[in-house]
Parts: sequence; structure tokens; C-alpha cells
Amino acid sequence: MGDKIQARALAKAYGIPTIPGTEKAIHELQDALSFAEKFSYPILIKASAGGGGRGMRVVRTPEALEENILSAREEATAAFGDGRVFLERHEP
Repeated sequence: MGDKIQARALAKAYGIPTIPGTEKAIHELQDALSFAEKFSYPILIKASAGGGGRGMRVVRTPEALEENILSAREEATAAFGDGRVFLERHEP
């Protein structure tokens, strides 16, 4: 599917609206917590690479955030060889 973080940046550069999300891969839990605090739960963790729902998690509470980031990274690494994940506001 390509690099979703790069695709989001390209869309932004051309003025194409996107769902609110992080502009870079999440490396620190505090960055994820800050995003979630700003946009409220639920949030969506997404693998930057690949597709088909792999490396995606819906998180509804701060207590579940770290565990789900780690799990999504592991799944993305196993499936795509790239463990980078980013966050989006979840739009059910």
C-alpha cells in the first residue's frame, strides 16, 4: 500500500483534507498520550506500511494505549518489515 505517513504529508502539502493524525511515526508514549488528550478517545493506531487492517488498533482508554502501540508495531514488523505506526482520530 505504500507509506501512509508520507502520503498524509503529501496530501497536506497539496491542501487535501485528512483525518486529524500525527505527522510522524510515534516513538514515545508521551507523544501518543498528548495526541489522544488533544483529540479524545477513541483513537486509531495505524501501521505506516502495508494494508489490509494489519497493524491497526482502536484504543478507547489511556490505559490501553501503550500495550496497543507495542502490539501494532510487532504486527506491522512481522507483516511488512516496517514497525512504524502513527495515530489518527477514530471516525467510526
